[in-house]
Amino acid sequence: MTTALSERDLRGLLRVAEEGLRDEPTGAMPWAALEALCTLVPCDSLVFKELDVTGEQVPVFQTVAGRERQLEFDGAGDSRANSDFWRLRRNFLPCNYPDRTGDLTSVTLWSDFYTARELRSAPMFADLYGPQGHRFSLLVSLPAPFGRTRRMQIWRDGGPDFGERDRLILQLLRPHLHEVYLRSRQQPAEMPRLTRRELEVVRLVAEGLSNAEIARRLFVSVGTVRKHLEHIFDRTGVRTRTEAVELVLPHLVLDPIPAE
Repeated sequence: MTTALSERDLRGLLRVAEEGLRDEPTGAMPWAALEALCTLVPCDSLVFKELDVTGEQVPVFQTVAGRERQLEFDGAGDSRANSDFWRLRRNFLPCNYPDRTGDLTSVTLWSDFYTARELRSAPMFADLYGPQGHRFSLLVSLPAPFGRTRRMQIWRDGGPDFGERDRLILQLLRPHLHEVYLRSRQQPAEMPRLTRRELEVVRLVAEGLSNAEIARRLFVSVGTVRKHLEHIFDRTGVRTRTEAVELVLPHLVLDPIPAE
């Protein structure tokens, strides 16, 4: 049976995109887009997050639950960044599906992977999500740099499971949510000029080097590297190393820095 959206649903889709594009930038998702989405797809809470799967870090964690808002960068104050979360997610099929398959376009429900009985037995649900009260989940992935995932997860703590209408809405919204996210991270003016050394730091960050490794390559102290990164963040308005790379790298033209 083909799922069809009502005219009201279609107006709601437009509202999510339009309000997101009009709202003030947050460095993550605009709050207006998230709140409009919670109205369009009724839920108890919604999370937008970016995961550094390789480093097991949470660079961005943003949530809406009723009137409560939370936005944290670099895993600050986020209990989901602990070792239990990373250990449990490896074997939890809904969480690792995009990483495992490379499929970023499918919108998935917990019920796509587990029956209700199987879900209750899954350690990730039994130890983490179940005690938080979550019963049903819908997940949509957005494009992200290599080694990272960006995703939006919508929760219901009771009532019916998400259905095909909800899935279709998120499938249609997915490219627009990505556009809204990118617009929310854009700077209102041209990117401030960075010094040559700051540009070198950005390029080495893009190579995946740690602060200590960058310090060795540039023959400076780790403290100097940190200070360069602070200046880069201040001048560009970004909040994380990944955001600095995504903003600066497309404009970066420098001679290669010799490896050790």
